[in-house]
Amino acid sequence: MGQILAFPRIAMPWPGEVDALDPAAALVLRACLRPWVAAARRRYDPLPAVLAALRAEEAPEEIGLSAHALMHGIALQALRVVEIGCEACPRLAPDETALLHAVAEAYFGAEHPAEILGAFVHAPALAFLDPPLIGLARRMEQDGRRFRRHAPPDALPHAAPRRLH
Repeated sequence: MGQILAFPRIAMPWPGEVDALDPAAALVLRACLRPWVAAARRRYDPLPAVLAALRAEEAPEEIGLSAHALMHGIALQALRVVEIGCEACPRLAPDETALLHAVAEAYFGAEHPAEILGAFVHAPALAFLDPPLIGLARRMEQDGRRFRRHAPPDALPHAAPRRLH
């Protein structure tokens, strides 16, 4: 009689390069997170920049509304500077990886996907970040954009962020 061996599914780690991201994660990064932060750094309203980036990617603007709510909540409740690269940066910052992982976890049905952001967001605020994460994931799914499972990112740094350039 044969023996049945179970082979566990091992999730791949998050890539370190933007070009290695799956299309759904790349869209969130390039059309939502980075444009939002770039506009906020210039003291512009970030929502029009996100909506323009989504239109350029032929993605629904509703994705941008959830991304805007998420980033606005993080901006208000961050414990430290959240490391988000410039729009052309080829590398993924650890904080960007955590944000993408939180969206992916919401996509796969996690009840509290914001918990992964606890390294840089006040703990009481995490509950308020779950709805925009889940909304962003659902809107991506409705548009046919699929996330891949990835292993949780390594521990996030608690010190001041390093410069990417």
